[in-house]
Amino acid sequence: MMIHLNFIGLLGGNDNTDPLGLLFNVLFFGFFLIMMFYGQKIQGWQASKQIETALDKLKNWNDDCKEILFNQYSKYSNEKDSDKDVKIKLEELMQFVTIGPVDLDPYGIIPKFDHIIDVRDNRFENEVQNIAPKADSIKRQNLENLLEASMAVDMVYRLIKHYLIMGKKSKSMILLMSISMQLTLIMAMAKSYYNAAKAFAEGSPIGDALGPMVVGSLVRDIIINEDVSAIEIAKDTIYQQFEFEGRTIFVVRAKGPGGTVGKPGKAIKKLVEEHGESISRIITIDAGLKLEGEKTGSIIFGVGSAIGGIGIEKSYMEDSSTKNLIPIEAFICKQSLEDAITTMNRSITQSVPKIVTKIKTAIRERTEVGTKVIVAGIGNTIGIGI
Repeated sequence: MMIHLNFIGLLGGNDNTDPLGLLFNVLFFGFFLIMMFYGQKIQGWQASKQIETALDKLKNWNDDCKEILFNQYSKYSNEKDSDKDVKIKLEELMQFVTIGPVDLDPYGIIPKFDHIIDVRDNRFENEVQNIAPKADSIKRQNLENLLEASMAVDMVYRLIKHYLIMGKKSKSMILLMSISMQLTLIMAMAKSYYNAAKAFAEGSPIGDALGPMVVGSLVRDIIINEDVSAIEIAKDTIYQQFEFEGRTIFVVRAKGPGGTVGKPGKAIKKLVEEHGESISRIITIDAGLKLEGEKTGSIIFGVGSAIGGIGIEKSYMEDSSTKNLIPIEAFICKQSLEDAITTMNRSITQSVPKIVTKIKTAIRERTEVGTKVIVAGIGNTIGIGI
């Protein structure tokens, strides 16, 4: 009897305790005990359900991308290839991997990466041409971009599926919860690539085409009613030469209007080797990732090479400029990942004339008459002609 009274006292009650309050106290302690012993399992179960819901959405996006991919490639496929043949070839190509060189000793890593990327690009072009032999060179470049966007969605789907299965097999609540906590960012990235696949299928200019669009506008703004010949200086990369207020301007960009970024670093290196000390400045224009809360299309400027990628083209650009002590300027238009790889929106388009004005001001104020200036528009030229 004494033990029973002590237990009631522990629950905060006495002989006059309200039965409803006693019930709530019992439920509270019961819930506390359940969470103490099974809390992690419940959280893991909740995390796995969240991942499964996200995985269903990823699967739908992946299936849609594959359908878009098949529809685009089947338009240009060989008559001898059935729909099944095209789908099998695309499925095989979507598993294509590029293995980077050994980097234990960083010396000489750039030429190794350059070689691997060139081999990869050539192989990709050959495979796309094999599946879609009727497509012209411009359309093939767009089909390559579409394939890469679809591969990105497929990779995210397979990775999330892998970690979900592995988390359930190993009963690792920590693994499931860590994936669940990052799902918002992962899904946002996957959605960006999903929307990018639609843009590449249409062949419309994307946010990353800002650089080529700016330099194209610069040429048209300075050279009115005149044709400026475009000379191919590196693979899928051209330059145009003209005069502006006593300076010689070399405009470098990918060729377009197919989806390619070209080799701007190699192009700049060749121009510097040819013209040497007469080049007084290099100006680069590119899209840059904005922070949350920042305005899309806002413009910032600074110094250094405004160019993304794994660093091969940037290395060539920096090596040639450093050797000749050429200052490098950067103009960047801020965008989100989704803005950069989907159809260009109005706020980005409106930034083009503003950047053109800033480039002309930079040339006037920071270069001398009689010198030469390289202006490089970095980015994907899908939908952007000369």
